[in-house]
Amino acid sequence: MGRGHVPLSTSVDAHQLHRFFDDKVAGVRASTADAPPPSFTTAPPGCVLSTFQTLDVDDVASEIRKLSDKQCVSAF
Repeated sequence: MGRGHVPLSTSVDAHQLHRFFDDKVAGVRASTADAPPPSFTTAPPGCVLSTFQTLDVDDVASEIRKLSDKQCVSAF
């Protein structure tokens, strides 16, 4: 699915897809419920983000297309 590929199945409707993601989010929340709160540290002195470049949608899409296709069996 995506990147020009034909979906593996047309039997999944919007309700099922929505439920899948709701269940996925609930599972992540349950598995991290007892995790300590995040901690942050300040950047070291002299650390500067001085150069930025504007990206357009085509730039981002081009880089995403370069990524390998991945999937995890445990997610299905």
